[in-house]
Amino acid sequence: MVELTNYLCFSMRAAMKKIEKNLNLQLEGTGVTIPQSFILSYLLNEDGATLKEIGSKSLIDSSSMTVLIDKLEKDGLVERQLDTQDRRAIRVFITDRGRQIAARIVQIESAFNSRLYDLLGEGNQKEFIHGVNNIINGLD
Repeated sequence: MVELTNYLCFSMRAAMKKIEKNLNLQLEGTGVTIPQSFILSYLLNEDGATLKEIGSKSLIDSSSMTVLIDKLEKDGLVERQLDTQDRRAIRVFITDRGRQIAARIVQIESAFNSRLYDLLGEGNQKEFIHGVNNIINGLD
């Protein structure tokens, strides 16, 4: 009988479930989800990006992107505006309130990222990142 833990995809999924659970707990006070936090973090540096650009960089598909932006807009964290150059494109701008929350999110995500690196151990960090990138780039 094969142990599920022998499958790399099983172990990676188990790790991601724990990562999501822990990060969600830390983000609870901000009122945003993990995908919403990625959107706000991206907009801090790329304010006025299109929905397509945000989705591409944050790995969120277009059907989910609309729902996430709707919620962020309802909460007063972002605003949508039609692109003056291309009326088919919608640009998303972070509000002042969104900037405040995004700044907190960046601190939370940075601290959490440091914790993950610490858990990997100093000798394993480069190899782990290299291996994950090989998987990302090697699978379509």
